[in-house]
Amino acid sequence: MSTFIPWSAALKTIAGQFADLEAVSDGEHDLSFRALVGRASAVAERLLDIGIKPGEPVATFLRNGLAAVWASYGITISGAAEASLNPALTRDERRYCVNLAGIKRVVTTAEEAPFFQSLGCETFAIETLGDPWGDAASIPPVDGEAWGRIIFTSGTTGRPKAIVHTHDGRWLANLLQQASLPIAPAPGIRVLLMTPFTHGASLTAYAYLDKGAGIVLLDGVDLPKVERALAAGVDHVFAPPTVLAKLVSAFEGRRFSDVRLIFCGTSTLTPTLYRRARAIFGPTIRVTYGKSEIVNPITVMPAAAADRYYTEEIAGDGTCVGWPASGVEVEIRRADGARCALDEVGEVQLRARHMLGGDLDERGFHPQAPHGHHATGDLGRIDAQGRLHLVGRLADVIKSGGYKIYPEEIERVLAETATAVVVTILPSEYWGEVIVAVAENAPPGWEAAASSAVTTLAKYKWPRAYVSVERLPRNPQGKVPRAKVRETILARYTLVDGPRPTLVRR
Repeated sequence: MSTFIPWSAALKTIAGQFADLEAVSDGEHDLSFRALVGRASAVAERLLDIGIKPGEPVATFLRNGLAAVWASYGITISGAAEASLNPALTRDERRYCVNLAGIKRVVTTAEEAPFFQSLGCETFAIETLGDPWGDAASIPPVDGEAWGRIIFTSGTTGRPKAIVHTHDGRWLANLLQQASLPIAPAPGIRVLLMTPFTHGASLTAYAYLDKGAGIVLLDGVDLPKVERALAAGVDHVFAPPTVLAKLVSAFEGRRFSDVRLIFCGTSTLTPTLYRRARAIFGPTIRVTYGKSEIVNPITVMPAAAADRYYTEEIAGDGTCVGWPASGVEVEIRRADGARCALDEVGEVQLRARHMLGGDLDERGFHPQAPHGHHATGDLGRIDAQGRLHLVGRLADVIKSGGYKIYPEEIERVLAETATAVVVTILPSEYWGEVIVAVAENAPPGWEAAASSAVTTLAKYKWPRAYVSVERLPRNPQGKVPRAKVRETILARYTLVDGPRPTLVRR
């Protein structure tokens, strides 16, 4: 039996309840709840007028800003599947994503429209969609079983996949996100968002706007605007480690006592970065684990628990990311499918009602098995308290000299030696794989400091070479793909193989 999701009715409610309160700011301009809903409804009406079908993919290609928010809401309440294209994607990546998901319609800017038109897409320029106001009351509920959102993965291990969520799953994820927040969103509360709205920032935004709280959506870590937002009064900040590192570097020695909560997820948080951030914001950092397939949060470590962990408890394999969130089951399994014992490392598998309905790749759509678990490709363990510790990625496990080694373990001990350090491998006939540590813009004496830091590890885990590059390669989500780092090293160096392998500059 189909379910119907009342997206438009929910928007009508917030337009009436919060009316002229500030809903969205981009650091320079703002939009009221009434205007947000009016513009979103105009987008939905335009799509319905041209015959958009339930679950039909409609893409957005927009940088963070006011339009990114109302365009997202407009596509959602129309019943289409919002397919958000990260504005950092190259033309080749955009072309690939459009073809993969069968996208025929794109909401973008007038400047970007010609590219998508060249792919055969019908385009809607925000410059022509932003002025008219629609009526949310005229827009019907949407089919809960229809595709509701398509999220493109970061593609760290190859071409990105398209993760498909139904409207029902998206609605439930939004409710669970609100339920997981330790401080309930309400009028007068503001959350600062700087990561691409195409990914985690949008889920956070929906959860806050539903309850009358405002969002400050910046186009990246624009430090002057960040500082103004913090000074003007921001209660909550979404800052994954890559963002938090930039804030810490910029504001070291200062204190922002008005910030009551920092969300930190997407990648593991190192002890060094935690200590530096705590000195600026206090013990306000909540750690979560999220993925495109289930969305954040999968697990939660509240700020008080995170403070205890990072100041008193760090031990064992991996980094703690807390307890399963509401509605999520977490299991650790061996390669043969058997459940792991406590503290035994295996693959993290997840199950939840709001996880993906399936995924798209070049072979077509693959539905998620009903009531089945999602194999994440992440390695982890469950401790005696029921907390998940992430150890690494299954695909990243290094096999060197007959040993299995987790690169994240090496990166953790090297974290204090440079701003950013990534461990990669080079193929070796003698060792199987040779470990190389690569730092971004390393300080003088880095190699000696790094060599000293790894002496706390077993000798077989020590890197065989230390390399500094001006800039590490990053994908549109800000993550560093190890394969790209390896390509960078191979383009500059030749491996002289043997019992004592070395790198020689080309």
